[in-house]
Amino acid sequence: MGKHSFFGGLLKFTVAAAAVSGICYMFKDEIKGSKAYQELKVDDKIQKAKSTIKDTTETIKDKTEQIKEKAAKYMNNEDEIIDDDEIILGSEGGTSERDYLSINPETAEAATEEAASEDVSSDEVNTIEI
Repeated sequence: MGKHSFFGGLLKFTVAAAAVSGICYMFKDEIKGSKAYQELKVDDKIQKAKSTIKDTTETIKDKTEQIKEKAAKYMNNEDEIIDDDEIILGSEGGTSERDYLSINPETAEAATEEAASEDVSSDEVNTIEI
């Protein structure tokens, strides 16, 4: 592998991390008995982190269940929402009071031909000189 390749660097890091964790595992009893380990109360901090993770997981599960219940409730009420829209639009026997514009194809064609045949004077055209 190349000296500067991504996989070469990843492989070196993985081997180094495995070596360090292997050494720590071999000397775990000596590490737990050390003065620094006892002074920093590492066991208490580990237990606190584990309990925090468990509490957070339970909270996330509860919130997920609440969201699922809300989604199910919304899905069940979807028909009612559509019925409300139909009432607003007046489709339940009500008459629609919309103004419609009918377009006659002959007059539309004549209008486009008239607009195309008009001459445009040079005063109306804005030109850009370079």
